Parts: sequence; structure tokens; C-alpha cells
Amino acid sequence: LIADVLDKQLCDVNGKKAGRIDGVVLVLRREKPPRIAYVEVSPITLLARFSTRLAHWYARRDERLGKGRGVPFRIPWNRLTQEKTSFKMDVDAESTPIYALEDWLREKIVDHIPGG
Repeated sequence: LIADVLDKQLCDVNGKKAGRIDGVVLVLRREKPPRIAYVEVSPITLLARFSTRLAHWYARRDERLGKGRGVPFRIPWNRLTQEKTSFKMDVDAESTPIYALEDWLREKIVDHIPGG
């Protein structure tokens, strides 16, 4: 499961790259095998793989980026289809918080660089 899903490219309904799958959320069921419920796309999840302290620090700052931030963005497993080397979600990435950090950087920094 880890090799087949984790760190795979994620694309939106239009084929636009929307990051990589940073985490997998399983549902544990009594006397049944675990079931994949969600995948997570978030620097918070990625950082948590290395340091929970760093992930918590980033999450507190990420909350400032707007609604739905400060927690990993979860995509229900049933909204994904597997392609050759990637996964495709059935939603437009622009309608999600996936690009919040990039949008903030562009608005606050890049757009203020002279000649940029």
C-alpha cells in the first residue's frame, strides 16, 4: 500500500498537477481488514513523517492562510482513480486549499518583486 500510494503524483479533474500524496488514512474495522478512507495532501502530513513537533509548528502558521488550513487536506479514497503512475481526483484543485501556500507566496512576495 505504501509503495503504491504514498508520494504518488496527484492530478485534478483537469489533469493539472496538485502535489503528491503525503499520507494515507485507514479505518480500522473489527474483525475485518483496514480500509483506506482518505489520502492527505499537505506539508503538515509530510512534516509529521519526520517530526511531529515541526508539523505542529507549521500547522499553527498554516492556519493563518485561510479557511480549511492548519489541518491536512483530505480527499476521500472513493474520489480518486489510479492511473499509470499517478492518481486523479474528481475535483478541480483550484476549489481546494491545496494551492494555499503557493497563492500566499505569490501574493505576498513574488508579486512585489520589481520586474517580476
